[in-house]
Amino acid sequence: MLASCGGSEEPAAEEPAVEAEAAVTTTAAPAPTTTEAPATTEAPTTTLAEVNYAAAVVVVANASSVNGSAGRMSDILSAAGYTMGSATNSTEGQLGATKVYYATGDDAAQAVAESIVRVLGGAIELLQLPGVPPVESASLDGATVLIALGDDWADRNPTAATGG
Repeated sequence: MLASCGGSEEPAAEEPAVEAEAAVTTTAAPAPTTTEAPATTEAPTTTLAEVNYAAAVVVVANASSVNGSAGRMSDILSAAGYTMGSATNSTEGQLGATKVYYATGDDAAQAVAESIVRVLGGAIELLQLPGVPPVESASLDGATVLIALGDDWADRNPTAATGG
């Protein structure tokens, strides 16, 4: 009966399991390659410096519940180096969240719009301008970037948050 149990074969079966565990420990060796990743985080910093803030005219349209906030945001962005058009009111109604629009096919406008999104924390919707801009005059007078200023950024200074 003992021979039919295969008692002598069981320890041999356990030995390969030990070898398999030893193979698992070798998978930890690639971990040092993750230390090279921080070098890639430096590249976007140079991209930010390449944006020409004067390459596109920006208009801020108040879509918030705070009167005068578009004018104040225009002053803040002008002081940060952006070329600003006249502040106006949005026709989108009251927005809880700010939106940034840029002229379709205008690379400079898109770069400026993307930089504004970054200044505003990155969680802002970036959209192409519709044929008729959502502002009271239905015209941006040559501007190629529009900020529909919602309650989230009304009377807040985004340059203070970024240290600029």
